[in-house]
Amino acid sequence: MRLVRRILTVAALASAAPVASVHAQQKIMLGHASTSNVSIRLFAAVGEITVVGWDRDSVEMSGVIPKGVKAGLFAGEPNERVSGMKMFIEAPTEQSGTEGKLLLKVPRGARVWLKTGSANMEVSGVTGSLDLNVVGGSITVNDNPKDVRAESMDGSVTFTGAPEWLRAKTATGDILMRGGVDVGASTISGTIRMVVGQVERAKFESTTGAIVFGASLTRNASLEVETHSGPIDILLPPKADVDIDAATITGAIDNRFSKARPVTGREGRGMTLQTSSGMGGARITARSFKGTVQLRSK
Repeated sequence: MRLVRRILTVAALASAAPVASVHAQQKIMLGHASTSNVSIRLFAAVGEITVVGWDRDSVEMSGVIPKGVKAGLFAGEPNERVSGMKMFIEAPTEQSGTEGKLLLKVPRGARVWLKTGSANMEVSGVTGSLDLNVVGGSITVNDNPKDVRAESMDGSVTFTGAPEWLRAKTATGDILMRGGVDVGASTISGTIRMVVGQVERAKFESTTGAIVFGASLTRNASLEVETHSGPIDILLPPKADVDIDAATITGAIDNRFSKARPVTGREGRGMTLQTSSGMGGARITARSFKGTVQLRSK
């Protein structure tokens, strides 16, 4: 397929209009016909990005960006309904790459790959696949995409729905989830929290950050939680059907869920706890090197 490059720059906004940026502003509007499950790759040097799924077989990118920043779209012929396209917002300086707002409208079933520097990112109404990557901003995913991979170095990652497959990763940012079929999250110093919803498979890892889990587990669910020095807090219904295996090397185990008491590990080091409640079924494994593992009833 012969690709065509479209670059659109429009006259600057009136200089008398008050703007937050020291740069003059320009409006952009790019679009192309697409299939309902189009694959989109967008690299955007901009301050704020909103992605919205809509009931049209087309992609539209609009917004306001600093003058001198380029916007482009690679696709097929103007009237061709394409299954893939590339888009970009390219800034000449680091400062201009942190300014402006962008709105990307895509078919609901689209597959979206989006990467940016310091933008805050929000996605709503997409039922396809999302691959989101940001360095300094936050990520918010609404509704229930089929699968999501989201990564932010310093910002938070928040899911208001329950994707079927979810993977989230941060360095210092917090991660908030509300359930899903297969979920996983990792962080260095942020907090991982899932206290509502339901999951079948979940794996959470942190270095120093806390992990809090209070969601429901399906009958044969598995939950794995691991930290180096961060605390682990697991909340369960009083009569939950679970098998629990918890261990820590130099930390402590605080069991307020059942009558089972932790025992000292081999050679007097660490603590372990194995307990079963109800009919068993769902399995919980909790491991921390120096952090406290707490089990309690909701």
